[in-house]
Amino acid sequence: MSDDGEILVELLREVRGDEHLQDESKGQISFDCPECDDDRHKGNLEINYFSHVYKCWSCGDTEGTHGPLGKLFDKYGNKSQKKVYKVLQPEEYKPKEVRKEKLRLPNEFKLFKEVSESHPIRRQAYTYLTNRGINNDIIEKYRIGFCSNGEFGGRVIVPSYTESGELNYFIARSWIPNTRAKYKNPEAEKDKIIFNESLINWNQDIFLVEGVFDGFFLPNSIAMLGKHMSEKLFDTIYQRAMGNVIIALDGDAWSNAVKLYHELNGGGLYGKIKILKLPDDKDVCDLRGEINDYYYNIKD
Repeated sequence: MSDDGEILVELLREVRGDEHLQDESKGQISFDCPECDDDRHKGNLEINYFSHVYKCWSCGDTEGTHGPLGKLFDKYGNKSQKKVYKVLQPEEYKPKEVRKEKLRLPNEFKLFKEVSESHPIRRQAYTYLTNRGINNDIIEKYRIGFCSNGEFGGRVIVPSYTESGELNYFIARSWIPNTRAKYKNPEAEKDKIIFNESLINWNQDIFLVEGVFDGFFLPNSIAMLGKHMSEKLFDTIYQRAMGNVIIALDGDAWSNAVKLYHELNGGGLYGKIKILKLPDDKDVCDLRGEINDYYYNIKD
């Protein structure tokens, strides 16, 4: 292995811990996945440091845990680790400047109020939402719609807008039971946006949740679109959050919540970070507003 290869492997160990398997002849190494790390999925994050790519074979398609190695460092590495990788990264694997097309909602997207209540597809989508406790006020506030056909047919669409009202992302959730792919989201960098920033009041208490549907049931919430906070959201919270920041991740993500608590609880936010501890089999949607019983005091 070359000197650069040895440095890169050590850097990967810093970011992901000890490896499970390594094949130096192929430049292949496996670690625990940062998104689905549990007893069933040990070592599912595979990295090829010759080709500078990675993929989790369990959640790569659902959580976006795949792509060029630089993306892995951008999401899970610290500033120092990112700088080292940029030095090691071969020129041919560095991202090329690509002119991005402006994100648009699917052509088939319809707001519920635009379609007759007797329309059979609308009824299916609406029934799915009401069964999850989502009422007309939530549908109206978040401008939720659906697609009856096309690439996103059979899916509820939850759009996200910037403070200036520009579309920057959307979630497409299937309402069909037992579908293989529950979510089908756009080719957009979710780590570069703050979901529905247009609805956030930075002067009030903020709730941090994993998924968009969790955020429907807590006031002034921000969906992180996963268990980990993006660097953009982290920096923005430090710059703009004036009230308390309450971490409200799912019960099975307690270790992620505690880690996030310690990362945020410093500087101007010291003493303002709160945390909810949910049972392992519960998520925010199950609370339906009854959050006071779940506040947990972490002693630094």
